[in-house]
Amino acid sequence: MDLEQLNKSQIVLLTMLVSFVTSIATGIVTVSLIEETPTDVTRVIQRVVERTVETVVPAENQQATIITREKTIIIKEADLIAAAIAENKSKIVSVVDADSGAFVSLGVFIDSDGTLAMDSWMLVEDGNYAIDVGAEEYIPAHITYGGGARGIALLTVAVERTGVSAIVPTEVALHLGQTLVAFVGSGSITQGIATELGEGGYIGTSISGTKIAPGAPLINVDGEVVGMSTGASREVGESSFAPIRAAFAQAIAPDEVVGTEEEGAAATSTEEVAQ
Repeated sequence: MDLEQLNKSQIVLLTMLVSFVTSIATGIVTVSLIEETPTDVTRVIQRVVERTVETVVPAENQQATIITREKTIIIKEADLIAAAIAENKSKIVSVVDADSGAFVSLGVFIDSDGTLAMDSWMLVEDGNYAIDVGAEEYIPAHITYGGGARGIALLTVAVERTGVSAIVPTEVALHLGQTLVAFVGSGSITQGIATELGEGGYIGTSISGTKIAPGAPLINVDGEVVGMSTGASREVGESSFAPIRAAFAQAIAPDEVVGTEEEGAAATSTEEVAQ
């Protein structure tokens, strides 16, 4: 067909047909691209929607009016980490030798009764210990549990003299790649991620082992304590931490925990001999 032979009405109809076909083709391509878009997208930030509801007091013979306003607040991970550090910094104390004042281990209170968790591998027989909370004098501490397979010892302190709050343990299971922060003493911190969740609850991290002090607590971005650096955990890996839940289990039933750990150690030894 020669286009020059078409009249004006035919040209208009032809143009409309071409436009219609082009629109359909564009829609098909668009839908195909949308379907190919990956559904899992990593988000660096979390979004929290804050909703404010206002009630307008009605005048006579009028109905009440409710106005809802929604505002999206962007919370960065760095802000969560800063808040977690601020929340826990004052809850960490130093365990020292009561005679010389030499540093022994970091420690945290696990309850309101003055029960302190620390690295048991730093204790010595017949040692005399105290805690340093920045006061004019050290506060005496007495060993109530010398530590088990995970290397967490428990001390008792006169709680009315400390002025230090107990930690909040995590209630949520850890995941690989989760951001973690360790306190390393002298008010310093170091950051990394969970790289391994091993047997016995040990937590492997990407944190440099040379920066980790004995008894250093490990927290998540929510400010919850998840682990503690102990001699036992450092034998597993220099960047590993023992699960803080072990301290709570020891505080509740230390005899049962000791028995369980000894049985586990005996079983391991038997397996090694058999091999």
